[in-house]
Amino acid sequence: MVYWIIIMSTFVLDQLTKARAEKFFVDSPVNLLGGILSLTYVQNRGGAFSILEGKRRFFIIVSIILILFLCYMIFKSTSNLYKFSFSLIVGGAIGNLFDRIVKGYVVDFIDIKVIPVFNLADFFITGGVLLLTFLILKEGGEELFLKKKP
Repeated sequence: MVYWIIIMSTFVLDQLTKARAEKFFVDSPVNLLGGILSLTYVQNRGGAFSILEGKRRFFIIVSIILILFLCYMIFKSTSNLYKFSFSLIVGGAIGNLFDRIVKGYVVDFIDIKVIPVFNLADFFITGGVLLLTFLILKEGGEELFLKKKP
């Protein structure tokens, strides 16, 4: 149950921040930290780092497959940390999928000068992937499906 709350919370937070970006940063970006960080509005019609721009249908299909697979993994995994990492990825993926379906593009707005513009969904996805990678490297992935002892 808690993992569905995490998924919904990440989705809602992502959508709220994107709505604020659309309202306040379209014509007037905000520079913070001496210009190292900016809040701006970008329509991303590709994937991460705007790769494969214009492949909307591809990203929608891949996102749906990934979301369904990770929801299955949440259900099957016995490790709370694995479930948490899957939940972050799913919540972020749903946020970007929603944008692609409803708007035809993903709203990005966080601009750190050394990396491409991104959004909170990307942040959650990246955090979930990093945690998952760490867990697999540390534990060898064996906690993914181990059955709990009665």
